[in-house]
Amino acid sequence: MRPDDGARPKEPVRANFIAAYTLAQIGAFVSFQPLLQVLLPLKAESIDAASKAVVLSQVAFYGAIAASIANLLAGAISDRTTSRFGRRRPWMVVGAIGASLAYLAIMNAKTPLALIGGVILFQLTFNLCFSALVAVMPDRVPDTQKGMVAAFLSLGNPIGTAAGAVIIGGLLVVEWQRYAVISAALLLGLAPFVLRLKDPPLAKADVPPFHLREFIAGLWVSPREHPDFAFAWAGRFMVLVALSLVQSYMLYFLQDVVEYPRLFPGHRSEEGLAILATVSTVFNVACAMVGGVLSDRMQRRKLFAFGAALTIAASMVVFSLTSDWNVLLAAYVVYGCGAGCYCAVDIALVTQVLPSQRDAGKDLGVINLANTLPQALAPALAVWSLGPTHGNFQLFFLMAAGLALAGGLAILPIRGVR
Repeated sequence: MRPDDGARPKEPVRANFIAAYTLAQIGAFVSFQPLLQVLLPLKAESIDAASKAVVLSQVAFYGAIAASIANLLAGAISDRTTSRFGRRRPWMVVGAIGASLAYLAIMNAKTPLALIGGVILFQLTFNLCFSALVAVMPDRVPDTQKGMVAAFLSLGNPIGTAAGAVIIGGLLVVEWQRYAVISAALLLGLAPFVLRLKDPPLAKADVPPFHLREFIAGLWVSPREHPDFAFAWAGRFMVLVALSLVQSYMLYFLQDVVEYPRLFPGHRSEEGLAILATVSTVFNVACAMVGGVLSDRMQRRKLFAFGAALTIAASMVVFSLTSDWNVLLAAYVVYGCGAGCYCAVDIALVTQVLPSQRDAGKDLGVINLANTLPQALAPALAVWSLGPTHGNFQLFFLMAAGLALAGGLAILPIRGVR
């Protein structure tokens, strides 16, 4: 038993909490995923069509570094916040407003440098909000409900991806309307949760004196002392690198390899991406719910997470072998099943191997590096694997498949969770 297990939540959360938490998570992803999948690739293309992949890689790299720093600091800062409004709530509000302002900077960017600056601002503010949002899970949800709640929270990614692809890539064509929609999704999605959240203030007497050196040293979690945490981090990192590669570059695959506009005259590649995302989302959501609930009942997280990672890898192998639209559509169904189950079960697994319940925000900030660092590594891997012509998608997808498989294998040595 961990020394601070007494601080772990015991009271079950109610349906209204789960509903508001899920809506907040969906709002966050609806604001985030369309930016990565559609808006940034299109903005990079409008700035420099000939080198769009390179521009996108630079933007994603610097943005991911900013997100990593924000994740580390935001979680630790919210752990120590003594505001009368609570520990987590103030940072959700400040971060959401800042992210909405960052959209204006991105929309008005005319050069690669301006675009990088806008994305850095967005990543700093958005992750300030998102780190606090994620930290509510270990604050409020007992272990017996983590799989079920994680299943609902995991809906944010697929629904955000599908909504972004359909609304941003399909229905809306005016740029300012696209950015207005994702900004509204973030603010309106968070509002009910922020207003109703039970986030008791932290007494100043419970916060030790601040020393910068100790604060920075505390951000390090020793893999030797906490091997389960290290394995969970490594597994999530590799799987999410693979997912980041597919999500960031699938639009270019549809443009340059599948040649979607040629196959379906009068239709844009963004519409093809919307179709893939919509079909995938149905199966993603179903498998997330089934995987999360069954992993609670069977108390077997690793089995489901490994099987899901293997499924993701298999779908990516298919991506590498064909440019046929119908085959791609079928493979995307398989991809959605694997991604849904993995994301749901992995959230539950990760929150059970945190080194400290009292420092959950800080430890989740470290875990969230496995979310943000893939966005920095993925562009470099993409530029390398796509080759000088930026068109070698076969190697690109095979590399992604290998990473997904390695990520699944990495979680098998975890001992503290079955």
